[in-house]
Amino acid sequence: MAPSNARLGPLAAMSLVAGSMLGIGIFIAPPAVAAHVEGPGAFLLVWMLGGLSALCGALSVAELGAMMPRAGGDYPYLRTAYGPGLAFAAGWLQLLAVFPGSLAAMAVGTSAFQLPIILGDAYTWPATLGLEPSTAWAAAIILGLTVVNHVGVMISGRLQIVVTIAPVLMLLVGTAGVMIHQGTDAGALATAGTAMKVPGIAAVAAAFLPVYFAFSGWNAAIFVGGEIDKPGRNVPRALVGGTLSVTVLYLALCLGFLSVFTMGALANTGEAGTAAARLLFGGWGEAAVTVSILLAMLGSLNGTIMTGSRIAFAMAKDGHCIAPAAISSPRFGTPAVALWMQAGWALLLVFTHGFEALMNYASAAMLITGTLTVVAVFVLRRKLPKLPRPYRTWGYPITPALYVVSSVAVLAVLAHKGDASVFAGVGWFVLALAFHRFVMRRRAPEIAVGRAVVSAESGRELV
Repeated sequence: MAPSNARLGPLAAMSLVAGSMLGIGIFIAPPAVAAHVEGPGAFLLVWMLGGLSALCGALSVAELGAMMPRAGGDYPYLRTAYGPGLAFAAGWLQLLAVFPGSLAAMAVGTSAFQLPIILGDAYTWPATLGLEPSTAWAAAIILGLTVVNHVGVMISGRLQIVVTIAPVLMLLVGTAGVMIHQGTDAGALATAGTAMKVPGIAAVAAAFLPVYFAFSGWNAAIFVGGEIDKPGRNVPRALVGGTLSVTVLYLALCLGFLSVFTMGALANTGEAGTAAARLLFGGWGEAAVTVSILLAMLGSLNGTIMTGSRIAFAMAKDGHCIAPAAISSPRFGTPAVALWMQAGWALLLVFTHGFEALMNYASAAMLITGTLTVVAVFVLRRKLPKLPRPYRTWGYPITPALYVVSSVAVLAVLAHKGDASVFAGVGWFVLALAFHRFVMRRRAPEIAVGRAVVSAESGRELV
């Protein structure tokens, strides 16, 4: 257990959730959504559905985080609910797709859209070494933030507060300014309320994937539950408070985008935040908004690095990942090996995939693992009915059921369309499940010995 003086307070925990959600998604996803649906009303409807889904998920998994606060995120709850096989498969899906895919997508997006404006001519410096600038800077971002997280949870937690609060305040002010400048009461938003064309199921499913990516991170606090002070109270507050705050901000930003662009123009902006600032305020506005977006990106990346590394840590303690991943740094008390394993896989994805492919790859895997985690609320209510629950899911059973139904429906529609990202996520999951059944179960005695060695050699543990 991490010492009490190294624990995250309530503000840092909520900032972790909000910061994990705030990222490139809210600026890249709106054009993608606009390309799939017709009319401002349908556009806003998809974003509201995304926010509702994230809130239902947060309200549900908050019960798990308060009931069993520990590092490792979904994995410990999935193991308790379903047993080691399915937890192993879901954990490896997160190790191979969810977290490194998210890291790679956000780093590539930040490098491609924000850094050229901020760095100017210096942005092309890696080209002198024969490196593609966006790839090189994305790698540098991942490596730098991994070093910060290696040094300590308190440092990364304080960084999280700064890189979350500052851009949120600046973006709120900017959004209000955009809406006032454009006079939205009589503009495009009036059309949104009177001329909504109901989109088809396939269009909603296709639009939901980038929206889900933008909302990803709503469950971030349960990944570091063992490192949050008074988790029975602060984990639910962080999950629900962070998700609600970001949902409100996202809807405000979407209203702002609709006040600036027609749907056709929005679908072709590429990155909506800086495009809107450039159109309305010129160079200085573009620079200010770019800095805000960059801070939001760094917050999301930092939160993802912090939370994702705890999956490998928790799995290694059960013998389901390489043993060194379960050993925390004797100096800093952080999962050093797990952090650098995650960074290494993310770097491989950066050098082999483009942004859109990375976003869809991570999003489809998130839908799979998120659904399994929310279903675990139902399973553990029946399996462990007497276990103390400082917080019980608000609106149960409707709240978790809404999340599960919406996620399964989106996955089914995308699979029917032949979406490669869905098949990649399902493929990794099935392969891991088969590996556990035919390899890991036969190695059970060896794994038990390995767990004993890890327990004896580990420094300060996180959980």
